Amino acid sequence: DVIDDDFEFAVLTEPGVFEEVRSALEQAGLKQESAEVTMIPQNIVKVEGKEAGQLLRLMEALEDSDDVQNVYSNFDIPDEMLEAVGQ
Repeated sequence: DVIDDDFEFAVLTEPGVFEEVRSALEQAGLKQESAEVTMIPQNIVKVEGKEAGQLLRLMEALEDSDDVQNVYSNFDIPDEMLEAVGQ
């Protein structure tokens, strides 16, 4: 799958062919800003209210831990809620 957002695009592929796809793009002369195998959620959960603040604090604590390499999530918090929690 290819996702185009006018300034850059993302190529999504199965992890087993990641290196092959990355190499093919490189050989085609396409500059790669980043290339990584990552987790993409299949289901998104909308979170609001008190739970949104709790989840954001948990995510921040996990990201700050030296023992944690990557943090993934499947929640969606509305922008208005993010702004309110951030204040």
